[in-house]
Amino acid sequence: MPTVPVNGIDIGYELRGAGPPLLMIAGFRRSRVIWLEPLVESLAGRRQVILMDNRGTGDSGKPQEGYSIDAFADDCAGVLKQLGFARAHVFGVSMGGMIAQRLAVRHGGSVQGLVIGCSHCGNSRAVPAERRIWELLRLTPGEGLSPREVARRQEEAYFTPSFRAANRPLLDRLFELVSANPTPPHAVRGHLAAIEAWEGCADLGRIKAPTLVIAGEADPLIPAENSRIIANGIPGAQLRMLAGASHFFWVEQPQATANALNDFLSHVP
Repeated sequence: MPTVPVNGIDIGYELRGAGPPLLMIAGFRRSRVIWLEPLVESLAGRRQVILMDNRGTGDSGKPQEGYSIDAFADDCAGVLKQLGFARAHVFGVSMGGMIAQRLAVRHGGSVQGLVIGCSHCGNSRAVPAERRIWELLRLTPGEGLSPREVARRQEEAYFTPSFRAANRPLLDRLFELVSANPTPPHAVRGHLAAIEAWEGCADLGRIKAPTLVIAGEADPLIPAENSRIIANGIPGAQLRMLAGASHFFWVEQPQATANALNDFLSHVP
């Protein structure tokens, strides 16, 4: 896959479709493979989708240091500039939603429409997950746990029990995609440190881009109340809750997610 030089490292990306540009920002330790085809195809039918790998993931550089929400946001702005996009719609989920918030503050002129998924605005106001759920993210292979076993345990934080029971082949395929180019341990630690240091609640009022906040109502990792806090803090923001969806709502309900984004973004001037 192609890369562009941004802020001293190479950032991997992929372009799909045609039309108004949409930058998609993945979350904690995940590369662009996390989006999966059903969602990407639905979005790419109406706009040019920019799938990028955050630093430390996928085909992007994996420096030992330099992981912060500000750095990720600056990388996003650099990718848009390098690809020749003066402005783009932006969709970020989880940690990617934190990056999207910061991008809209630090580089507001480059953000046309903003969609923030299953995220929070900072630790000062975050409604936390149960400690048991959060600790699942810290599991690593070893001491009798294989990478697949770790992934299966972590699914509890990402998907509803009913979805896990009915979609085992899909989840196994997702594991294979992620495992083909894994995020190294030092980058995982860097991403986690960036999340733990994140604080952007005081800046919500500075976001000027038209904004949609979207989340699964059954999200145990970043409870849905966090999305309500974000929507209430951004002037004019819309809120969409997906009934029966968990943290990876775009995997569980790809068509509903695509419809929500397309409906919202089609009305952004």
